Amino acid sequence: MENSQAVKKIMVFNVIEILVKIKYNIFIYMSIHTIGDSHSRFGWTGTIEHYIKALLCYSFGKEKLNRCDIRNFDIKDGDTIIFCLGEIDCRCHVHKHITDTITYQDIIDDIVDNYFEAIELNVSVSQIKLKNVCVYNVVPPIQKHNTYENYEFPYLGTDEERKQYVLYFNKKLKEKCIEKNYIFFDIYNNYIDENKKIQY
Repeated sequence: MENSQAVKKIMVFNVIEILVKIKYNIFIYMSIHTIGDSHSRFGWTGTIEHYIKALLCYSFGKEKLNRCDIRNFDIKDGDTIIFCLGEIDCRCHVHKHITDTITYQDIIDDIVDNYFEAIELNVSVSQIKLKNVCVYNVVPPIQKHNTYENYEFPYLGTDEERKQYVLYFNKKLKEKCIEKNYIFFDIYNNYIDENKKIQY
């Protein structure tokens, strides 16, 4: 009997809460914003895209607000943002900076550290009360022999080398997301074949 009355009270309070929200129009709708290179445009539904052309994760990390400032987007309190960068870096930039004394791990560590500094700066300067800050994984590498190559952004390194760059890049992204309490938006394993390359 007591349980029944308690349930009725909860239902009444829920109805009152809904009526108040309707009267004062205070329902909160969250928008999800994807920000970055072409991977902020494709593969998403129901999101608001902020495509910054062929933006390197390296460039965003170095130039920060000068390259991407979320205050320029219509992002509101309660919204979620997803940064989508790193594929171009792994495709055609990491490889060419490797030397006898600088490993691909060194290069990626530096890129990822600067990337998260740029994200943190954006979040703090904007003063937007975001629901979530997310970082999208770098997508699986392609197989060069069966893919059209854009010679402005060529595939540098072997397929296996580029796969190693991507796997390490994602490992560092995940570590940083845990450290910063961001969400690592990781769907990598849903799109790979048995060789951990993109599935066709």
